[in-house]
Amino acid sequence: MPETHMLKDYDKRVDATYRLLQIYIDIVVRDAKVIGENKRKADEEIAKQTTFPIEWKLNENLAEDLEFKGYTAKKKPSEVSGLDRLYYDRNEPYTTTIKYWNTYQPAVTITKPVAYIIPKAWDKIIDLLKLNNVKVQQLQKDTQIDIESYYITDYKTVNSPFEGHYLHSNVKVNPVKQTLQFYDGDYVVYTNQSVNRYIIETLEPQAMDSFFNWNFFDAILGMKEHFSAYVFEDTAAELLKKNPELKKKLEAQKAKDSSLSKNAAAQLDFVYKNSDYYEKTHSRYPIARLVNDTKLILK
Repeated sequence: MPETHMLKDYDKRVDATYRLLQIYIDIVVRDAKVIGENKRKADEEIAKQTTFPIEWKLNENLAEDLEFKGYTAKKKPSEVSGLDRLYYDRNEPYTTTIKYWNTYQPAVTITKPVAYIIPKAWDKIIDLLKLNNVKVQQLQKDTQIDIESYYITDYKTVNSPFEGHYLHSNVKVNPVKQTLQFYDGDYVVYTNQSVNRYIIETLEPQAMDSFFNWNFFDAILGMKEHFSAYVFEDTAAELLKKNPELKKKLEAQKAKDSSLSKNAAAQLDFVYKNSDYYEKTHSRYPIARLVNDTKLILK
């Protein structure tokens, strides 16, 4: 990687980039057959790979000693503000040894499903998959399928946009086995392809560059239905009478969280979210994982 940053003269930055590109071309021409064979082997292996790390964390226990050459950092009055500003004194070079942490380990690893099932309403996702040479197929008729769904339980979002998106991160999911209705024309993406890494990295919501993290599925995060407290009070009371397990669950939660006992709205919300009235698709990631090798009728 050339150090073509702003501290160097423009002509030197252009020359460094040109020379590096020429080296790339020379290597590709020289090793074309080896590169092609390695690519073929990599494609075969990725198509068969079953587990994929999708999130990484720094291993703080592994570090190398690195010789670092620099200039002494000092402060002097700014000609703009009159306050102290940073500068590096080139008359005081130094050499020191610093720790270099460059080892990462998987933080989240998933087992790939047999396939992903994508409702046809999410057409932008399908377009991007096709653009990246992902083979997609479609269901031939309406079908109930046993799948695994993710419910988004937590995530973080930046305060300002990047590339026009408010990126999510640190996504937590709750996988749930369900039988869901899918429809004629819904898409199926099998994970036996040479582009599996792309498929996994975009369709698994916890992956750093997933479509979820890039805001393609923000619509699922908002509740479309709720309740009016003065109306739901009587309904909630009736639910607790008819369902001792729900009442027991509420009391256990109150014992666990003392603030819940003093919050009537929160208790109503707890009963609502643990009843059949709760919106079943709230925070449910719409792309399903087919974990059993089920025979599907495809077009």
